Amino acid sequence: MGNGYPVAALVTRRELVERFPFARRVFSTFGGNPVAAQAALAVLDVIEDERLVERAGRIGALLRERIAALGLETRGLGLLVGVELESAERAGEVVNALRRDGVLVGRTGPRGDVLKIRPPLVFGEDDVDLLVAALERAL
Repeated sequence: MGNGYPVAALVTRRELVERFPFARRVFSTFGGNPVAAQAALAVLDVIEDERLVERAGRIGALLRERIAALGLETRGLGLLVGVELESAERAGEVVNALRRDGVLVGRTGPRGDVLKIRPPLVFGEDDVDLLVAALERAL
């Protein structure tokens, strides 16, 4: 929320929080800090001004389309993309090959066989080209 500056928030329904004894005593490491609040507000301004949520949807769709063109099935929403491979071993090999090529992705899933691609909101079309080219080489 603070683009690297420590700030936190929790959004929930009142009836969930009221079940816990601490609900009447709110505490937070970053609570009440005006500098952290200003950092979060600045981040929200950038997200709105640069239409980053809309951009994430558009670039994420392009990323999934380009990965699918490699013959891989994708799933995801926005810039959170999953690519299931045939095994955890294969996913590990691809993650390592991508790392050697300067692209960082993770692995997830119950079997560890899903590439977890989650680039930052500023990820653009040129970045999609770089990632997909590296993924094609890794495969």
